[in-house]
This record gives sequence, structure tokens and C-alpha cells, in this order.
Amino acid sequence: MCKRHAHKHTHTRYTKISQAISLGALFGLSGQLLADGQSVEKETAELQTITVWGQSLTEDSDAYRAEKSTVASKLPVSLKEIPQSVSVVTRQRIEDQNLNTLEDALRWVPGVTVIPNDTAQSQYWARGYGLNVSIDGVPSTAGLSGAEQFDLAVYDRVEVLRGPAGVLQGSGDLGGTVNVVTKKPRSQFGLNGTISTGSWDNHRGELDVTGPLDANGRLRGRFVGVGQDRDFYYDRTHQRKWVGYGVLEFDATDDLTLSLSHTQQDNDIDVPFAGLPVSAPGGAAGRLLDVSRSTNPYPDWSYSRAHTKETVLAAEQRFANDWSLTAKLRYLTQDSEWKDAVPGGAGVNLNNNTFSYVFLREYDGESRRRAADLYASGPFQLLGREHHALIGYNQDDYRVRSSDTWGSNRSASSLVGSAASGLDLSNPNLAEPNLIRNRGSERLTEQSGVYGQVRLRVLDPLTLVAGGRFTNYDYKSRNRAPSTPGAWSKGESSNDEFTPYGGLVYEVTPEVSLYTSYSDIFIPQDYEKAGGGTLEPRVGKQYEVGIKTSFFDDALNASLAAFRIRDENRPFEDPNDPSYYIAAGEVESSGWELDVSGRPLPGWDLSAGYTHLKTRYLSDDSNIGQFSHSSPKHSFKLWSHYRVQDGLFKGLALGGGVQATSAYGSDRFASDREQSGYALASAVASYALNEHATLALNGENLTDRKYYVSLGNNTYNTYGDPRNFTLSLRLKY
Repeated sequence: MCKRHAHKHTHTRYTKISQAISLGALFGLSGQLLADGQSVEKETAELQTITVWGQSLTEDSDAYRAEKSTVASKLPVSLKEIPQSVSVVTRQRIEDQNLNTLEDALRWVPGVTVIPNDTAQSQYWARGYGLNVSIDGVPSTAGLSGAEQFDLAVYDRVEVLRGPAGVLQGSGDLGGTVNVVTKKPRSQFGLNGTISTGSWDNHRGELDVTGPLDANGRLRGRFVGVGQDRDFYYDRTHQRKWVGYGVLEFDATDDLTLSLSHTQQDNDIDVPFAGLPVSAPGGAAGRLLDVSRSTNPYPDWSYSRAHTKETVLAAEQRFANDWSLTAKLRYLTQDSEWKDAVPGGAGVNLNNNTFSYVFLREYDGESRRRAADLYASGPFQLLGREHHALIGYNQDDYRVRSSDTWGSNRSASSLVGSAASGLDLSNPNLAEPNLIRNRGSERLTEQSGVYGQVRLRVLDPLTLVAGGRFTNYDYKSRNRAPSTPGAWSKGESSNDEFTPYGGLVYEVTPEVSLYTSYSDIFIPQDYEKAGGGTLEPRVGKQYEVGIKTSFFDDALNASLAAFRIRDENRPFEDPNDPSYYIAAGEVESSGWELDVSGRPLPGWDLSAGYTHLKTRYLSDDSNIGQFSHSSPKHSFKLWSHYRVQDGLFKGLALGGGVQATSAYGSDRFASDREQSGYALASAVASYALNEHATLALNGENLTDRKYYVSLGNNTYNTYGDPRNFTLSLRLKY
């Protein structure tokens, strides 16, 4: 029944896609007509050059090196002046490597580990901790892991700061912050389009059109549309996704710019995949399966639907003294539902590849997020030197309502339509059960805070970066369906919690800077204890020292950093009841990182990174050894790309890369199971047919290495993608 329901909406989905792309084409045509009209009067009127929100977009450059980043201070700051580790995935690199999702991009960021939960969602880790997310500098308490993220086509770049960012983020995890920067309207007409086809019938189309919408260029717009229809390496799973992003910018005066944007994404998946079980007898004794990577143990009626919308209103007022006042309002909604039967229980009988137990689940939920950010920034004079200051206030309300069925293990013989002898691992003959959503909940997280940051030029070569934040945090929940909503139950709460930050940057030469930084963070927790109530707040602090350099007239960046993070009251599943959590005591994460990106020679772009990480328990009665089993001790990532500059082969570009990791295990389940170390090879070959069109062939996992990218418990064990290829045609005007 659910599957027919999905196919019923296929036509509707692609009607939406065609309408969106048609609208984009019409929008682009109007921009081109306006541009043409202006060209007639070119001698008497020129389009105004617009600086977008004080930011430069990486699409203005064809390089992998980003000159500046906004992730550490909301405004563009040179990477050498940020006393923490920062990496940027630019628009050029996104296109060269054919990166379509945030997961794709973060897999290539040094020190970041990506662990898929299922077909649609993943977890993201750095330095042994989860990553937070902000959109154009506005933080989100919703987090990054385990949530639907917008397609990468709507973003100009991805910025990653590793380590705590409590001053700007407020509460959050210690791994760092991912700041995604959306594409902005341009003052000149531009039209980009991409069509691609790849392994497992992966078909995709993109349209990106921008330009002025009035004669003097004060009103500008941009539209991005994406349609994708694909299968996967595992059998029977099918995805239909469409994305629409539109943004308008208007210069109300020479000093006041207003912006309004809306993004919508629909992601429908038939037979979503959430991992394989282990062999019998299950539990800690069960072993990882060695089966075909196409094996999908989920029934035909399982599905996943996610519909996400976000509207943003922003304004920037610029003043004569180079100060500016910026206000941003965001409203995001996400409606999701899914239903499946997770294989588990006693594990798989290897004699006939059958399993006898499933875990039935059905979920219907809606989340609503309202966020506001108001800040002022600019230079000031003190003791004969120029310094910079940032002061602001932000708040974020995140509400989730859901109803679900979270059943227990059910035997095959007890389910209608199933065979008592067991369910086939590759295609379980399991009739769809009529589940009743027997519980519901509503959760509300509210956070607000006042923050400030100064960059003081103490001496010509020495800069002090100092900041702080006072945060108010409140969490509450209540039961809902099937009964009427009950009374709110108050959870974790913190008032005027202070988070400090300090750093020093010493410029040895214009090309070399040394830095050190200290950051402190508290993390209110909504993890419930078996005896009632929530865990105490986590408290963490990080020390980092490093060196940042540039080479070849600032064309190549390099950084080397050493860090140590200490964290107490880290949540861990209660071994007596996995539905609840316990505080696992004090833990430590330490290591060092090397990050290189840029253009060492004309036409040659390079990105490389190595991370050495050690995690361990410092104070815990029941745990010893490393606390983050899913974080490898060693990881290395390299991508190199060369464009022939002249001669017979001008227009040809070749690229290749490798991702290598040491062994890792699972944080979900205490066992001896682990994935041994491996290396994955990638490559691309492209040719510019003319100044507007480029044909490219990308390949991933070229050696077809078989490995588990995610390790769970009795299930949630997922193979990495086999060897695959994508052929794309990219057009730019």
C-alpha cells in the first residue's frame, strides 16, 4: 500500500521539478532581457557593483584555496588570523569532484568522520565528538547528525572549524562547527546547468540562474533547481529528490540591503536501507556478514519521506565608519515519516542466509525551528592601532512533535505472511503489518545568548582574539498522542552560563603565523536517565597550538595544529537499558592535524590532510581505553587536480585522490568487531568542449574495496559504496 502511495506521487514530484526549472528559466530569461536592455544604454548607465553581505563567494574563483572564512567570526577573516583549525570546501572543488551532498563534501575534510545511519541521514564527527551546524553564520540547536540536510547545489562553500565554537554557537558538541554559505544573487547575468548519469541509474539535473531584475541592478535574484532519480548499490531502494532555492536581494538605499530566500526539498525513498544484521548467535558473539553488497534485508513496503522548507529574511545596514548592523530571521520546517522492519534478534543463520526476528518501527514527526541573529561589527581605534569588534544576540527555538510505534523484536512465525522457517536476507517475504502508533511526544528546546568578540592588535605582529557568551538554555517535553497532550516536564535548564574564548596569533612573517587558543564549553543534555531526570551538563575545554603558512604568493595554504580536549559527563547508552543513558565520566581527545590546500603551480590544485587522534577515558569505573571507537587513530585524505594550460591538450583536466584510514569500531555497541584499515581511490577526467561546456567522468572506489563504513550492534552495519562512475555535462554562461 505504501509503495503504491509512493508511485502515486512520482508524477507530482516531477511536475514540481519541471515547474521549478521552468520558473528558473523564465527568471533567467527576464534577467538576460534586462541585461540586454541595459547594454543598449551601456555608455550612460553601468550596473552597480554589489558587495554581498561583506562576503566574497568562492564561485568567483576557480581555486581550492579560500582566502577568508566566516565560520569563526561571522565576517570574512583570513585563515591565518583564526587561532583554530579551519578547512573550506570551495565551489570549484565541489564541481570538480561532483560532490552533491553535505555528506560527500565532509568525507573529504581532514579530521572529519562520516557514519551513515541510513539512506538519507548520517552522523558527523571530528576529534572524537559530533559536529554542530550553522547556516550563513546562524547557529542551530537542531544539530547536524541524524537530520536531513539540503542539497549541496544551494551552497557556495562549506566551512569547517574543528574544536569548540561556543561563543558563536552557544550550546553544542565539541567536535566543531560546519558553516554552510548559501549562494547569493549576482549583479550580472549567469546561467549554469548540469546533467549527469551514473552507476545504479543515478540521474540528476541542476539549474542555477542569477542576475539583475531591474534596470539599475538594485534588485537581484537567483534560482537553483535540482531533480534527482536514482537507485543504490543495494537492491530495491529507490530515491526521488527535488530541490528549489530562490533568493532576492534589494538595495533599499546605498547602505541598506534586504534579502529574502526560500528553500524547499522533498526526499522520497522506497525501501530505505539502515544496515545489515550480524551472524547468529547475535549479540557480542555475532560476526559481521560477508555477503553481496547488494543485499537488502528490508521489506518492499518500507519507506521514508522527508519534506523540508526554510525561509530566511535578512537585512544589513552599513555605516560611514565601516561598521555594519546585520539581522537575520530563519524559519525551518521538516515533516518526516518512515516505516520499516529492522532485522536483528538472534542474527543470521549462515546455512541458509535467513533471519528470524525483526524490529518493527513506524514514525511520523514534524519539527519547527525559529532562529534570530542580530549583530554589529566594525573597526575601532585604541592606543593608535586599529582593532575590530563583534557584539550580538541570537536565539533559537526548536520544537519536535512525533508519534510512533517502536516495537520489540517479533519472530517471523508471529508475523502475518512470513515463513516460520525464517526471512530471506536478500528479499524478506514479510507482509506489511498494520501498526498502531502507540505513543507520542513533543519536545521544545529554547536557547538565547549575548555574545561578543574582539580582535586586538596588541603589537604589529601580535593579535589577541578574545570573546565570551552568556547563554540561557531550556528544554522541556510532554507526552502527546494517542492521549491528549499532558503537562510539560522540565528538563535541562541553564541561566547566564558563561562561555569564554581566548587566542593569540603572532605573525612571524607575512607568510607565517603562530597561534594558540583556549575554548571552554558547556553542553546541556536532554539524555534521560533510567531513574528519571536528565544527565548533568557536559563540561569541556580545549587547548590548541599551531602554525599557519602560505606559499607561492599566498596561492597555497598549510597549517599544522596540536590539540587536547577534555570532557566530562559524556552520554553513553545504559548497558542495562539502551533506551536510557549514563554519564561516562571524564574523557580526553588529543592529537595533531596537517592541512594543505591551494595552487602550488598554475593549473594544479591540491588538497591534503592527515589527522592523528587518540581518545581515552580518564575517570570512569566501568570503561577503559578509547571512548570513541568510531574515530580512527589515523586518517589521510588527498585530492589533486591539474588543468592543462596550453598546447594540444588545453581543456583537458585530470584529477585523483585517496582516502585512507586505520581501523575503527562502533560506539553503539561494545564488542570486538572492527573494520580494518583501508584506502579508497578516486579520479576524474574532464574536457572543456568550449568556453561554456565541460564533459567529465568521475570514478569512486576504483579498486572496488569491500569494507564496512558503519558498524552498529546486531544491525546498522553498512558497506561502503562499491566502485561507481558518473558522467556529467556542465554548462556555464
